[in-house]
Amino acid sequence: MTQLEVEIENLSKGGFDHFMQKEIFEQPLTVMNSMRGRLNFESGQILLGGFQANIPFMRNARRIMFISCGTSLNACLAVRPLYDELVHVPISVENASDFLDRRPAVFRDDVCIFVSQSGETADTLRAMEYVEERGALLVGFTNTVGSTISHKTHFGAHLNAGPEIGVASTKAFTSQIVVMTLVALLLSDDVKSMQPRRQEIINGLGTLSSLIANALADLDKQMQELALRLKNAKSVLVLGRGYQLATAMEAALKIKELT
Repeated sequence: MTQLEVEIENLSKGGFDHFMQKEIFEQPLTVMNSMRGRLNFESGQILLGGFQANIPFMRNARRIMFISCGTSLNACLAVRPLYDELVHVPISVENASDFLDRRPAVFRDDVCIFVSQSGETADTLRAMEYVEERGALLVGFTNTVGSTISHKTHFGAHLNAGPEIGVASTKAFTSQIVVMTLVALLLSDDVKSMQPRRQEIINGLGTLSSLIANALADLDKQMQELALRLKNAKSVLVLGRGYQLATAMEAALKIKELT
């Protein structure tokens, strides 16, 4: 049995209309919590527990595969362009359910990264079992201490976003992107030509919390007005490409989940 310590204020709405709204407005704090103790903004050094000993294997892997579902899959799509840019290893992003249907070849020198807010997503767990049987290295990103993904992967990182009560994930999505970005920075810290770009990203992470806070303050009223305009729409088309493909996919998913 695992006992989880949860602050009572995390389980109350704290003046917000619902938990999802509260968790949206917690993001300036949660993205910082996901970086705290892991990123030294002055030196650019990344400290991520179990990753340190396994970096040589990851840098020389046949490929790195991100395997997940739903919002977590969109978080993987969000960081794929960054991995393509910084990490000199072939990258793929797999929908866990489609991955199970196809049953593709997996090799011992593959790195398979499993991403799930709860750490208990059924198809992601089944995909992990399939990969484990083939001897690949298993890495996990989850927001839940003591979850199955935490226990059954070789190593990984917790999001440190705090409990997410709302069914439609918000703060875990942004924390997933932040933590996976830290891993990309770690994997590329030995490439001299990448250092200016790495520093640019680190500087951006340093301002991320305040940028999110400003966006929430500036856009809250506009989003309420937009919702009134859209509430009777027969359909909504969300467009994006490049780094914003994942943003468009996540926006479309949220509309489908919540309306």
